[in-house]
Amino acid sequence: MRLKQYIDEATAQLTKAGVDSPRLCAEVLAREVLGDDTAGSARLFCILEAGREIEADALERLHALVAQRSTGQPLAQIVGRKEFYGRDFSVTRHTLIPRPETELLVDTAIELLPQTPLHFADLGTGTGCIGLTLLAESPNWKGLLMDLCPHAAGVAATNARLLGVQDRATILRADMQRAPLKAESLQLVVSNPPYIAEAERHMVMDEVLHNEPHSALFSENNGLLHLAAVINAAAHALKNGGWVLLEHGAAQGKAVHDLLAASGIFKKIENKRDIAQLDRCTLARKGL
Repeated sequence: MRLKQYIDEATAQLTKAGVDSPRLCAEVLAREVLGDDTAGSARLFCILEAGREIEADALERLHALVAQRSTGQPLAQIVGRKEFYGRDFSVTRHTLIPRPETELLVDTAIELLPQTPLHFADLGTGTGCIGLTLLAESPNWKGLLMDLCPHAAGVAATNARLLGVQDRATILRADMQRAPLKAESLQLVVSNPPYIAEAERHMVMDEVLHNEPHSALFSENNGLLHLAAVINAAAHALKNGGWVLLEHGAAQGKAVHDLLAASGIFKKIENKRDIAQLDRCTLARKGL
């Protein structure tokens, strides 16, 4: 079978299975099996190699991967990585898959804080995509990356090594609800915590619900329990003038604003919108 025929047949199979972007999925899997580090983008690779004859063992592997994707397993889990802020991050079933909208947290942190030495914490780090990207973008920063799940902490440690920032990253297994942070020791606390309310479970895509860790998705108290915990941790750990940045659900902007205001500690509270013009994150500055 030639590559073009495989792409057409795999696209038809994935379309029938209801997979999002079926042709792109087929192309990515083809590049994964047949390409190398110099193969370029998946689409370009498949165009340039359209007439390539696929050997039997490679074709067998491709059929197996397409079957996996047809069950709804996320493409990032199948290939074992996901791009975030221009870098690849290893992912497993124990971590959330990085989303493009989360890049807003990184953009905001870099805009807010000068490129001078500082210490920050990333609570509920998962793959480490937020904290490790901040370290990669800011050579003078040091970060404490924390996750309750030992498997997630291990993935973050792997990603730190892959990005070459392990010397400035401390990765710790700990609960953000009892974050072991020293008082007034940080200039920044950033987090994409669990924030989906149990009542919103039916709104979560099946692919996410069945393949990504529920402990990283759902939170009690209408989705606000972990957001409140991060705010409390930030109130304790931030130096005066330090910033907290929180990702949250599109309908939670006011609730998060109110939690920050109720603390009596945070000022300059601001909701920020993502590229889809949805409330995606809230920032505030500690000012006693």
